[in-house]
Amino acid sequence: MSRKARILRRFDRDTLGGHPVCRTVLLINPPVYDTQYWAEWAQPYGLLRIATLLKKHYRYRRVELFDFMETDEHRQVHRHRINPTESYAEREEPEHSVSPVMVEKNGESLQLFKYHFGKTWREFDEWLDAKDFTAKHPPHEVWISAVMTYWWESLRDLTKRLRRRFGKRTTILLGGIYPTLVPQHAARMTTADIVVAGEVAAANDLWTDLSLYRKTPEYAIITPSRGCPFNCAYCAQRKLNGGHRRVRHRQAEDILAEMKDKYERYGIRDFAFYADYLLVNYQDCLMPILRGIVEQKLPFRLHAPEGFDTRTLCQSQELVDLLKAAHLERLYLPLEHFDDKRLKELNRKHVKIDHFVKAVQMCEKAGYRLRNLEVNAFVLYGLPGETIDELVKTTLFVSHTVGSIIPMLFTPVPGTAIYEKYLPYFRKQGWDSDLHMLNGKLYPFLHMNEGGVEDYIDLQRLMYSLNAHYRSKSFNVFGETRVASAFRNNVSNGFAKQIAGQWETGLLRPTDGPR
Repeated sequence: MSRKARILRRFDRDTLGGHPVCRTVLLINPPVYDTQYWAEWAQPYGLLRIATLLKKHYRYRRVELFDFMETDEHRQVHRHRINPTESYAEREEPEHSVSPVMVEKNGESLQLFKYHFGKTWREFDEWLDAKDFTAKHPPHEVWISAVMTYWWESLRDLTKRLRRRFGKRTTILLGGIYPTLVPQHAARMTTADIVVAGEVAAANDLWTDLSLYRKTPEYAIITPSRGCPFNCAYCAQRKLNGGHRRVRHRQAEDILAEMKDKYERYGIRDFAFYADYLLVNYQDCLMPILRGIVEQKLPFRLHAPEGFDTRTLCQSQELVDLLKAAHLERLYLPLEHFDDKRLKELNRKHVKIDHFVKAVQMCEKAGYRLRNLEVNAFVLYGLPGETIDELVKTTLFVSHTVGSIIPMLFTPVPGTAIYEKYLPYFRKQGWDSDLHMLNGKLYPFLHMNEGGVEDYIDLQRLMYSLNAHYRSKSFNVFGETRVASAFRNNVSNGFAKQIAGQWETGLLRPTDGPR
């Protein structure tokens, strides 16, 4: 890396110079290096708004998009195994036999293989050749969207590949969450020319441009607002929004117009709403959108993958009824933890367990079915200092109240209060540079917690077991049926000791049972 990127905290396209009408730009949504990847609702909406900005406002001569994470007909992306310690800036496949990432504690271990998710480097090179993006005909600019801080390695490899192909004639810009939260890291670890450490304000309220896709996506992402009045200890939204608490809203009429345009032009009916806090001032912002959909009988299906804050949701039955009437498919409610004390530690003192229970009851009243995946609860685990007992209590409470648990492994995000609190620990491990090791799937706080590897695996088994559906419902441990009552009684009446005794005497063996 012969030159270091410029870090721009206030970016305007005009700082690039040149006449836009003569310029060519390549937009890239990079591949992901991870042990798991969820391909739903992962559209690069920030990059697609940038496309609108460059095409319609600056009249760029040519705008092209390569989305490594574009899904196939099954809404999935390609994957192949890679080595966690290798760079793929100059090759496609691992140089050595693939080895897993090892999560270890007290003699217990978990093997997790790392994958390249998304289109392959070979597909990317072939596409560049087909578009005549070569050393002789490079694009003037390449804009790259960067999301998770622990996905930075694919950006390192991507920018090196671009630099090798295009040389210094192309300006490479890196923007998004990762460079905003850790701009110095992005400038040091990639070969980008410009690191955009903040938002591109001119693009914030623009519609996403889906015409860049050869095959139109089956859904679109809608961003109705930016910002959040709260400052939870695990969330970096304050830093992503320039330190402001103020929430900036788009006009409801503009959002409805965008949705109708995408339906009329592309046939899109599924819309996923993404916002830092979707329910802020819901009476004047979200509810008019919902009423417009209902009154105009628009054939949309709505989704809110990041969920609804229960403190606000439980204030209005009318709001919940409107969500149902406007065809919000599923509700996701963040519980995070059963203990109010733990919620205060996360600086979520504005949320109480009572809010969660009331919101669930209101959802059921609106017509959403419980124990049926229509109402779901996020449970956060892997937090520093947690105990297995409190996690089991939270799991059982959610299972009883809602019936569907969404396990969320905790990732300490740079720029958050929790990250800053434990920064000395991360530095000791070298993880302030190796940000990929802070991935929640690798249990970064495992050695600070009570539980071991098997405990956390067993916790996941418990969650998925309680989620299991038979005849459209999950089993309720605290239900009123005779089966549920007998289950609870046998857990507490000494039957477990009787089973253990049978095992110890050899009367009960692992091979017993049907063959």
